[in-house]
Amino acid sequence: MRYLSFDIEAANGYMPSSICSVGVVVADESFNVLSRRNIWINPKTKYNLNGTRENVGIDLHLDKALLDASPDFAEVYPELKRLLTAEGTLVLGHAVDADVRMLNAACDRYKLPGIDFRFVCSQLLYKMYRGDKDVKGLNKIAADIGVEFQQHNSEEDAYASMMTMKFLVGDSGLSVDELLDKYRIRFGTNVNKQLFRPVSLLGQVSKKQITQVAVQRIRDYCATMPKRDNAWCGKAFALARSLEQSDSHELWAVVTAIASHGAKYCSKLAKCNVYVATDKPTPTDVNRQVHVARMEEQGLLKVVSVADVLNGNV
Repeated sequence: MRYLSFDIEAANGYMPSSICSVGVVVADESFNVLSRRNIWINPKTKYNLNGTRENVGIDLHLDKALLDASPDFAEVYPELKRLLTAEGTLVLGHAVDADVRMLNAACDRYKLPGIDFRFVCSQLLYKMYRGDKDVKGLNKIAADIGVEFQQHNSEEDAYASMMTMKFLVGDSGLSVDELLDKYRIRFGTNVNKQLFRPVSLLGQVSKKQITQVAVQRIRDYCATMPKRDNAWCGKAFALARSLEQSDSHELWAVVTAIASHGAKYCSKLAKCNVYVATDKPTPTDVNRQVHVARMEEQGLLKVVSVADVLNGNV
């Protein structure tokens, strides 16, 4: 397992697509930093560092001559995609959904496919761990945990985000996965340029609402997925709840297969004729599988595994 923290800055606050630097810090499973750097990008736009408000100057520590001589976003896109989608890498950042929005805007600007990956927000996790009412800026978190950095330099911001996560793991004695589970924090995802922010479900929503959020996310994704063929036309798939709510690569691979082969996804057993089971059912799955078994006996549906779906054996 490796961790990759990233931060993005834009040269023009009115243009989210005007990315001029991407800071990337990579660490091993113990948060020892293996590499850190800024990827400089020519934004090909007028510079406006005041954001969308007057007299709010932000020093991004930019060297305009360096940026003008740097490659544009389309040229660094393959490297960014490789970094953010590397196998065995957990991606994180501070208020990271804002960075993902800028990525999507730049991909649109240069007519490039979106970069599909999932991520953790160190800002949200710090808030939950501290029990704070509101999230804190990166400079305040760094001061709290004793990290010195140069704010609004992408590499430095990415480093401070990585150190935030290192602090949380070290201070709590829990792994990242255990912290996410404890505070019921859902991974953020970016799939086909559809951004779903990382959120904590702790004390906020019922099991029914969690399911509704997961179902709507899958429906939104299916609506963006082009149909490749009609091989599964007439089939309607329901998923084990644990898979449906997982935000995993496995889930999105299954949903992609369903949509691309002309089948339908449905959340209700009564409307499906194929049920995708998991190898490790949760209590919610077990309760549901009682109804699944009854429907299977009556010849109303077929039970398949995730592997069956991915191998086309449905």
